[in-house]
This record gives sequence, structure tokens and C-alpha cells, in this order.
Amino acid sequence: MSSPQSAYHTSPPTSSTVPAIGVRMSMHGRSLDSVLDAFQILRPMLPTYLHLLISALVPIYAGAHASLTRPSSAAKPKKSKKKKTLQGNDIEDEPEEEVESQIEGLNATDAIWFPILAGCTLGGLYLVIKWLEDPALLNTILNWYFAIFGVVGVAKMVKDSLNVMVSYIFPPRYFHEGQIWKFDEIKKVAVSQTDPSRTRQSPLPGRLQSLPLPNLVFRLLWTFRSSQSTLCIRTNLQRRGKTHIHMPPTTVFSMVSAFAIVLYYNLVARPWYLTNILGFAFAYNALQLISPSTSWTGSLILTSLFCYDIYFVFFTPLMVTVATKLDIPAKLLFPRPSSPDSTKQQLSMLGLGDVVLPGMMIGFALRLDLYLHYLRLQTTTSVLNTESTSRLSN
Repeated sequence: MSSPQSAYHTSPPTSSTVPAIGVRMSMHGRSLDSVLDAFQILRPMLPTYLHLLISALVPIYAGAHASLTRPSSAAKPKKSKKKKTLQGNDIEDEPEEEVESQIEGLNATDAIWFPILAGCTLGGLYLVIKWLEDPALLNTILNWYFAIFGVVGVAKMVKDSLNVMVSYIFPPRYFHEGQIWKFDEIKKVAVSQTDPSRTRQSPLPGRLQSLPLPNLVFRLLWTFRSSQSTLCIRTNLQRRGKTHIHMPPTTVFSMVSAFAIVLYYNLVARPWYLTNILGFAFAYNALQLISPSTSWTGSLILTSLFCYDIYFVFFTPLMVTVATKLDIPAKLLFPRPSSPDSTKQQLSMLGLGDVVLPGMMIGFALRLDLYLHYLRLQTTTSVLNTESTSRLSN
């Protein structure tokens, strides 16, 4: 039996092991040099890759969360009440009802037809481009076709973004210093729900109410807060009487912005950032309208379109030709470093399908997670009710 000392004894390196160590170190050094060389080559493209990654994730995140719907058991009760306008007139509000978009569930048949229809559309566009030789007319027709959906998509995206920002800056109530404060737009004060005698003059919530703003700014903020419910547009048409149209300011602003963006894109110029705005709007709304009915269906859709992508990108010129010849908002564009002999700005490209299809599965997973959350709450509540009932009976 060997002693403990001999078990841990290490013999000194011989002359044959020293060259092996040197060869190994030199190999590691060459590997590190090759990695550094590759990094130096890719370094100018890193901002483009980062821009591409963020631009792909933002519409997926926003669209997936916007597709969440509250179950009927957790819905707010419908009610209608009268409000006073700034002129002191009573108006009857519409019932507080949220309009929820219906999601189109995709089944296995849709997964089979997806690549077939996409391939037929791609082939048809390719043949039209080859026949026209100059795709300017086709670009004009398709861009005005996309303009119809672009107005609706951009308006909804801008409106939802403004509503999120407004909900943080002008909430109807907020919690601060251990109390719930509710705004009264008529009296222009925030009233404590615990002690109604305590009021605050600022129209801003929480710590924002301590900002030292001029009185003119405070009045403007109160006016804006009071107009957040509805803007009453009155028209007096002959033989039809007076018509009142109640529309939130965010809706008005979003519609004006959408028309301005689409008209500028189709009539003036088509810069890459406007193409991306329209692409974001299409992806954001598509994620709220389509979804696989099951995870197996979603996997089948992704697999079939994966094979479709491989074939039409690497084995045929169809995809590259259509994507480069058509200047339509069906892709996301990213500025990239230009070559030394080029004076024109070069752009990298990402198709909207590469954003919508993975985002569709992410949105499905998020809605499933929300369903399981409410299911756990319902199960916990039913168990507690059963235990309390059994205790009372005993």
C-alpha cells in the first residue's frame, strides 16, 4: 500500500512534456488571435446587429402584451354616468366598455396552407417584376394598398403608446404616503379617500406632485387632464340637426399622426425609419390578430415556414429578388457601414415574417401563462372557500 505522501507526489516535467505544453500554449494563442481578428472584422457591424435585435424584440414584446385579454370573471362592471364639461354642461358618457380584438386561431390546416400560399404569392410577384422590368408601377400600387392598413395600424399603435404614457402621468387615482388619492377634475383637486378633508392642488400623481411648476403649467395640466375623457366635437348639419362626436385626444392625435406618416411615405420620400414605423405597426397589430390554437400547431407553422424559407432563399432567386426590388413596408431596414467605393447609404434588411412568426408563439406562451395564473387563483379561492365552509359546518 502506498503512503499518503506518495499518493500526492507529482513528478517534475520531463524533456518530452515541455514541447507538448509549448505547442498547446501556441495553439491557444493562435485561437485567441483568430477570435480577436474576427471581432475586429465584425466590430463596425455591431451597432447594426444591436439595432436589428432591439427592433425585432420591441414589437414582439409590445404586441404580445397587447394581445392579453382580461377574463370575463375579472372584467369591470359596465356603468354609465354623467360628467360635466368645462363649459358646465352635462353629457351622458357611453358605458365603460373595453373593445377587445378577436384573435384568429390557426389550426393544422392553416399550417399546411401557409407555405403554399406564401410560395404562390412570392412566385407571382417574381413573375410580375420580371415582366415589368421596372417595378416602379408595382411599388406604387402596393404602397397605396399598404397605406390603407398602415393608417389603421399606425393609429392604433400610437394610440396605445399614448394611453400607456398617459396612464402613468394622469392616472385617475394613485397611492402615496399610505393613502389613496382620487382626482376631481371639476374641483381640480386630488382628494384623499381615507380623509376627504385632505386635498392636493397638483394634477400630477405621487412624487411628481411636489415638482415646483408655474401656475400656468398647472392650469394647462389640469385642462389636459380634464379633456382626457372625451373631446366633444359638435357639428350642425342642415336638416339633420346637431351631432355630437365624443373622441379622446389620444385618438385624434394618433389619427392625425397616422395620416401624416402614410402620406409623407407615399407622396414625398421613403426613408428607412418611416419604413420601420409602418413595419412596427403591421407586426404589432398582427400579433394581436393571429395566434396558433395549440403549441403543436404553432410548431408545425414554424417548421413548415422554416423549410419554405430555406428553399426560396438559398435554392431560388425569388425571395432575394422580390425583397430587393420591392420598396414596400413589409420589412425592417437598418443602416450599415458603407463600403469605401460606395456613396449611397447601405441598409441591412429583416423581413416582417421573421418578427411576426416567432412573436406569435411568444404571445401564445404569454397568454397561456396568464390563463394558468388565473386558474391557480381560481383553484386557491375555491379551496379556501371549501375549508371555510367545512369549518363553519363543524
